[in-house]
Amino acid sequence: MKHSYWKGFLSGITVLSVGFSVLMIGSGFQGASLKIGVVDPMTVQQAMEGNKSMAEDLNKMVSERQAVLEYLDRYRVIKKADAEKFKTLSLKANKTDAEKAELEKVKTYAQDQKKKFEDLQLKPAPTAEELKQLDDFRSRQAEIGDYLNTLNTDFQQELKAKQNAVQKSALDTYTNSVKEVAKKQGFTIIFDKNVAPYGANDITDDVAKTAIKK
Repeated sequence: MKHSYWKGFLSGITVLSVGFSVLMIGSGFQGASLKIGVVDPMTVQQAMEGNKSMAEDLNKMVSERQAVLEYLDRYRVIKKADAEKFKTLSLKANKTDAEKAELEKVKTYAQDQKKKFEDLQLKPAPTAEELKQLDDFRSRQAEIGDYLNTLNTDFQQELKAKQNAVQKSALDTYTNSVKEVAKKQGFTIIFDKNVAPYGANDITDDVAKTAIKK
């Protein structure tokens, strides 16, 4: 039976939507000489997304792992040792020529095994040896099914950790950019524009320009 792995996982990722709506303190309170500004976090977020490919690595991870799951799901008659080798080589960056050749060898073997299994299933009167081979193939299918479930869980954990790291990096960039602009321009307090929509001294453009340079 065909199973659906990965369906909906990390769909519609918004890497930078991590709580930019914050109150920033600039150079500290200075009695009556308060200088207050506002920043629009969504505008800064859009600028960061447009000028920095913060989600590229995450999307690449999703695509690569989805391809591994789909291939192994299609060729469940592969041996587990070869399935593990396929996963490792498929996800390895900067593969050598020898590793590329080994990966192709594993894929060819998987395809050959699937054809052999399908041909055996169609035989009207299989021999005792062929029946044993069919049982072996079915055992592999069950083993690979379990392996796929384990891989799916492992991949989701890896991707969640990566997503959290990207989100933290984005929030740190935003926070540091607000602080930098506030300090340079002598602001005491910077409010989220959603909190103070009519506030003067909008530093959004300066924050966005600073953020995309980081």
